[in-house]
Amino acid sequence: MAEDQYLDILVSFEPIFKQAAELACDLRNKVSSYNKSETGVGALDIVTEADLQVQEFILSKLADTSLAECELIAEEATPSVSRFKGTNGLVLTIDPIDGTAIYVDGGNYFSLIIGMHNKKDLLYTYYRYPLLGWTKRIVKDCAEDIGDVPEMKTKPGIDPMRVIAYLSHVKPDALPPEIEQKLAAGGFSVHGYKDIFDEGTMTALLYGGKIAGMCMQNPVAYDCLGCLHYAQAAGGFEIYSTVNLSEPTKGPFGIYYPGLYVVWKK
Repeated sequence: MAEDQYLDILVSFEPIFKQAAELACDLRNKVSSYNKSETGVGALDIVTEADLQVQEFILSKLADTSLAECELIAEEATPSVSRFKGTNGLVLTIDPIDGTAIYVDGGNYFSLIIGMHNKKDLLYTYYRYPLLGWTKRIVKDCAEDIGDVPEMKTKPGIDPMRVIAYLSHVKPDALPPEIEQKLAAGGFSVHGYKDIFDEGTMTALLYGGKIAGMCMQNPVAYDCLGCLHYAQAAGGFEIYSTVNLSEPTKGPFGIYYPGLYVVWKK
């Protein structure tokens, strides 16, 4: 079966993905939460029964299709994970509720993330923000918005279009000198995301054109590749990447791909 045929199946399931995101909304404030790990990063340690139900809702349906031939990297351990065989060279990823801490605290910027790659190229990225009525879909080199891009405010005193954001708990190592020189020449500065905004996520800010770029060391498989794929597909970005999609590695924050990427507006 050709790669594009698997992609077509995945795209055909987008109504199911949207339904799953609505399920997360329905379950909000009705389910318990607890710590699944002890990394010390609250946003990563927390999980809810909604994460588990949403993931299983999706995977139980995908596993009845040829997509069961994919390797699966899922954030949560739910029953249908074991149904994916990893025989076709494609990798499917799922984060049922990205931003679980935001979800639990009553914020708006949580999302469902689905991805696919072939261990070399990113093929599919789907982010659904159900409370915002907004989806960012990227299929190969085509990126599009479904719904209106929300208004997002950055903190005063920062020119957001000269900011490269990074996750505060995984501050990248020193950037290659040639990248530092390019950023400095363009007047760009690198900031932890909490310095930039009060509500939202840096992925949403980049998708919405509110910040210049993003820097990510050892991106987690199911929720940290979307900005790289977006930069590759949208055009108008400088891209530096040493990320190796063929070497999934277990780390303190989940399965990650070794390497570093930096993307920023030209």
